[in-house]
Amino acid sequence: MIDFTTVTREFRSLIGRRRELQTLLGSVFAGLGIFLQNTLQGNMPASMGTIRRHAFAFYAVLLMVPCLILALRMARLHGGLVLNGILYARLMQEQKYARAGTPESAARHNFTGVSFLQFVLMDLIAGFSTALLVLALDGRFDHAMALAGLVMVVWMALYFRFHRRASKYALDKAAREACEPFTRDEWEAHIQGSLEDANLGLNADVAFVGLMVFSVFETLSGLGQMKDGLGDIAPAIIRDYGPIAYVSLMMLTCLMGMMGYLRVRVAIGKFSLMLDPTDRPFQPLRLTDSLLGYLIIAFLFTVSLHLLLGLTVPALREDDRTLLMIDGAAFLGAVAAEQLTLIVAGKNIRSKLAAG
Repeated sequence: MIDFTTVTREFRSLIGRRRELQTLLGSVFAGLGIFLQNTLQGNMPASMGTIRRHAFAFYAVLLMVPCLILALRMARLHGGLVLNGILYARLMQEQKYARAGTPESAARHNFTGVSFLQFVLMDLIAGFSTALLVLALDGRFDHAMALAGLVMVVWMALYFRFHRRASKYALDKAAREACEPFTRDEWEAHIQGSLEDANLGLNADVAFVGLMVFSVFETLSGLGQMKDGLGDIAPAIIRDYGPIAYVSLMMLTCLMGMMGYLRVRVAIGKFSLMLDPTDRPFQPLRLTDSLLGYLIIAFLFTVSLHLLLGLTVPALREDDRTLLMIDGAAFLGAVAAEQLTLIVAGKNIRSKLAAG
């Protein structure tokens, strides 16, 4: 028998654990940034000469291994979310007061889902650290890129394998087993709890993106003060290419943070309408707490874009006016995308809830 309490409790538990994995990733990245900065500035004690001589290899291993493990954990958590999402859709099929889709629709993969976005970021950081390790071991650049790509592809394949296994198991269970009855009060309690989880998720997204961005700034300051004779990669290579690599990672973090934030924001609006059909959670041009949180991430994205363009486009390095115009357009574009997403999502959700 498929039990409502068991399914919803497990689903919310998985959401909480996913949020904790994100926090752990940010903590690991920030802590290692401080370690690398101190090492490159020669602040490590002489007794730890091995680390001083192999600073980047040590840093890469300490970053790569946790990211690989965290990515696998995220993939497994995603499988659990898919499984319980399918069972939840099966439970709601027999209810007239809510529409949750079919188990088959719940089994389809969402490439803009929060779990997938967080997994991709972990996978990217794992690939980045793999390439850095190869370079630190005197490997060729093309070999480093190839190995990094291989690691990312293998982990992505494992992610989709977990998704397929969870979908198959849950669809078989949904077709084979009956559902335990539950009340509307139990359903409303679950939606209210999910609404609270989603609001916590928004705050966690802003905190994570901010932690990653300012950790990159700290790491960049360490690269700029790198002393000759320290580290296992030539200082000239680090100074020339390190900022581009880290700023690119910072921009991708902000971009995925915005996408994940919007996904959770839409879910909050949906939950609000489920609890109160007269609510107006998707009304545009309202200075809400969720919009202010999104503006922080959009601003950090604009900053990262500004830095990346200054590093990669020589014509813009001395053209401050054009660069600032691009900054303004990027920020306004991000805000417009958020508002448009709310308008379109609000219309779709209202029509589906009315049809259900």
